Amino acid sequence: MKDDKIIAALNELIETSKDGEKELTRAAEDAREPDLVRAFSDAEEANRTASAELQDQVRLLGGTAEQDGSLKAAARRSWTSVKAMVSSRDDSAIMEECERCQSHIRGRYADALELDLPEPIRSVVERRHQAIVETHYRLLDLRNRFRDSSARALRAND
Repeated sequence: MKDDKIIAALNELIETSKDGEKELTRAAEDAREPDLVRAFSDAEEANRTASAELQDQVRLLGGTAEQDGSLKAAARRSWTSVKAMVSSRDDSAIMEECERCQSHIRGRYADALELDLPEPIRSVVERRHQAIVETHYRLLDLRNRFRDSSARALRAND
């Protein structure tokens, strides 16, 4: 695979990771439950680390590394901010948003692993993908626990 295609693929992952980082920063600020704040902050750090490591790989290839997230994600975050002003951003809704975001990021990394990447870069992408998968599982677990506790609370109020 030519370096310019590898650089483009890595920059897409950087952009995606930056999008996730920004989404998780906002989630950590908005969440009320301490377990969620911790999980979002940890996931934010994992995305930040992934971006930095991938940026290093792009520079090693002689490319210019992406510095920001995508315009599409920025627009979505703006829309989410507008929605948040007119509705309550409860922990459950925040959790659902973050889980969807991490699922998207996970898919982008899986797609990149389908490419013919040179070994040192493949190793970095695989390691970052595994961290994203672990983060996604953690968020899924928290989401399911929140759903279960919400369902129990509703049954208790009946």
